[in-house]
Amino acid sequence: MALGAKDLGRIREKLHLTQERMAAVLGVSFVSVNRWENGHSIPLRAVLDLYDAIEAALRAGHAAEEILKSSGERTRFL
Repeated sequence: MALGAKDLGRIREKLHLTQERMAAVLGVSFVSVNRWENGHSIPLRAVLDLYDAIEAALRAGHAAEEILKSSGERTRFL
C-alpha cells in the first residue's frame, strides 16, 4: 500500500512527535516533513521505507518510545 500525506501525519502522531522532531529523526528539514504531510511533495523512496518500517513496528505492537529508542537517537538515518 502506498503511503499518502495523511498516512505520514498519522504515523508521526502515533509516535507523539512534532513535525520538527520527526524531521530530526528522519534527518530531513522541518519544511520537508511539512510539505509531505500537506501533500505538496513526496518523500524519496528511502524515507518512505523508513515510514513503512515505523508503521510495521507500530502494527506489531511496539511502543512509540521503543521505536524511537531503537533508532539510537540518531539525528540522521539517510
